[in-house]
Amino acid sequence: MRIDHPINREFFVNPRLRFFILGLMVIAFMFGFTDQIWDKNFERLHIFLFNLCAGGFIICYHTENQPSPSPRCYLFLMLSLAYAVFAFLNMFPAAALISFSLGVVVESIRIRAFSFLPRELFDLKVSVVDKFHHASVLCLSLSLFIATFVLLNDTSLHWLPYKNLTLNVFFLGYSFPVSLITMSVMFSFIRRDISEQLRYIKQSFFWTVNLGVIIFFLFIVFELAIAKFLIATILFITVLMIFSFFLLLGVKQQQKHFLLSGMTFLVFTGITGIFYIELANFPELYYRYGRLLLDSHSYLSLYGWGLSGLLILIRWNDFPLKLNSWAVITFHWLVVGIFAPLGKNNLGIGVASLIAFCLFLHFFFAESKVTKFAEDEAQESP
Repeated sequence: MRIDHPINREFFVNPRLRFFILGLMVIAFMFGFTDQIWDKNFERLHIFLFNLCAGGFIICYHTENQPSPSPRCYLFLMLSLAYAVFAFLNMFPAAALISFSLGVVVESIRIRAFSFLPRELFDLKVSVVDKFHHASVLCLSLSLFIATFVLLNDTSLHWLPYKNLTLNVFFLGYSFPVSLITMSVMFSFIRRDISEQLRYIKQSFFWTVNLGVIIFFLFIVFELAIAKFLIATILFITVLMIFSFFLLLGVKQQQKHFLLSGMTFLVFTGITGIFYIELANFPELYYRYGRLLLDSHSYLSLYGWGLSGLLILIRWNDFPLKLNSWAVITFHWLVVGIFAPLGKNNLGIGVASLIAFCLFLHFFFAESKVTKFAEDEAQESP
């Protein structure tokens, strides 16, 4: 799918498909609190169902740009669900086999939409919208192939002895494809009539984000604390620059409200990430607040920033919507920024945040298109 080929008018209009994917997100959200009832590693299901199953399916379907998902997309969805279950049950040989198969499926979709060799990522004439999109699909397939090795290395091969090279650490990498596709969505709402210099700045954003996250992950594996803090700071500064860029040059449409909110989530993700790295130097404070800070970081990233892009993709052909954007956004912040992190250690708050999350999705999807009379108001800039 290229920037000069608009998203198909039938994309995600099937209400049953929408309901199923949103249901996956709700179930994933629920599993974030389930370990308070049953002491199992439900965090793995929490991450897999949202990032890989729901997010990965949306990325693949969006990449095909067809009215309905192809058999390949549905195969990805079924295999990813099986992968999540096998990984949760610690059935790692089966999970490794499925992980490799999923990588092959994603690559078949990527090659059909883009090319076998990702040469266009290095072409300055290619829009960053397409680059972030291509990078998202490529990152999804590569993470699945690497996860195959991580699973085998952690259970049988033991070729690399690094304690952070485990599935419990690596599965967080599945959030990166979702983040990249959200970047692609966001940059598609940047004005086209900008100077050549600003276009080069957009290109620099693409490489800083991608290389920065890859390097950051390597620093996590090799446990380089100072280097990790430095690259996290560089990424945070880049996010602030992208936020300013979008605030000034984003088109005046209703989607900009939700994307600005998403970028604000990402800014706070950077702040919590840096604080979490630094908190490790203070054992007493880390013991008291480390888990809460990490949970806040996770929810702001997954259900704040990442979800903002995915929801706009799902309702792409519905905008502008007849809803109070800022009321829905405020409610989104209350659910993700306050209730959900606190609910990780309090089952009552966890249940309340799950109900609130369902209400947020209801508010976002209940309303249809605005009338022509209200369209101009819905597209006003913040």
